[in-house]
Amino acid sequence: MADDAIFCATIKPPLLDKCMTMAEWSATWQSLGILITLSVAIGALIKYFMDKSVARKQAEKSHKLERVKFFLDQHRRLFDDPDLKIVLQYLDGDDPRLAEEECWEKNRKFAVFIEEVELLIRSEMLNSDACQYMFGYYANCAFKGKNFRQGMNFDEDHWTLFSEFARNYEQFSKTSGSSSDWNFTL
Repeated sequence: MADDAIFCATIKPPLLDKCMTMAEWSATWQSLGILITLSVAIGALIKYFMDKSVARKQAEKSHKLERVKFFLDQHRRLFDDPDLKIVLQYLDGDDPRLAEEECWEKNRKFAVFIEEVELLIRSEMLNSDACQYMFGYYANCAFKGKNFRQGMNFDEDHWTLFSEFARNYEQFSKTSGSSSDWNFTL
């Protein structure tokens, strides 16, 4: 068998011998190609995870913004709806006009609105503290008001969610000493 021919590079490559056999040069170039391929693959993988993290954070912010918008739309609905607005005007002090027959349907509409809010809390679409802060006072006034209850069968079997929301406000107002204690994450 003949000796393998030795080939020498004109410039000494770093970390390599200047002279090697053709098989050694071939293995060296293959190793170098694999190293470059692995480096590019690892770089691409790191970039993928960084981009995925950024996209996830943007999606979370977008989702929070949608929830805040929905919450504020509910709050606006309470004040923009003419029937609900009338009820709100009379709730403080349990105005006798709430007991008049023309307000019965408006009172019922308000109670249904509060029940919708409670359903959204239970489905974890809205935050309980935020809803109690924004709507709880009104619900509690209505719950305690005798004039508000006129014209409705206010049995708790029919208005369970409304009653629970109003009672939760009492607990909220007792335990929430300052606004720093509230958890308003929507």
